[in-house]
Amino acid sequence: MVAWMDKVCGAVDGTVKSLSDEPPIDMSDPSKLKTGMSEWLGTKVAAVDRSISDLKGLENGPHPRSKELATAAQEGMGQIKVLLADTKSKLDSATDETQAVTAFTEMASKAGELEKAGAGVQRKFDETGLATAARKAPGCKGLQASPPTP
Repeated sequence: MVAWMDKVCGAVDGTVKSLSDEPPIDMSDPSKLKTGMSEWLGTKVAAVDRSISDLKGLENGPHPRSKELATAAQEGMGQIKVLLADTKSKLDSATDETQAVTAFTEMASKAGELEKAGAGVQRKFDETGLATAARKAPGCKGLQASPPTP
């Protein structure tokens, strides 16, 4: 069970970590700004696709509610993918630097939605009775929400 949870968390955690890196963009060159941001988003969309594919392969896990958890994680990744792909689309159709920056700023302003998606998957660990296995799985450590402060 712990090994399976480790795979589930690994499929999510790698993508989440990849989203936290800064796009390697030369902000002083407007012509490269849009291209650089678009390429960065493209690599992130591909990473999310890999996560979703990995999670699909984990639906038949060792727990009666494995599919439920894997599907919830896929849905969370799907929300992230929609946000990234939408931003990339807006960016690619931007006709000037201001529109490009606006598209990226809108994405940044929706970071809270991504956190909610992650929290939803965390809740599913508890609901499916897999939280104990998640706590023991090394790949889940990066996903653990910090305990609420009293």
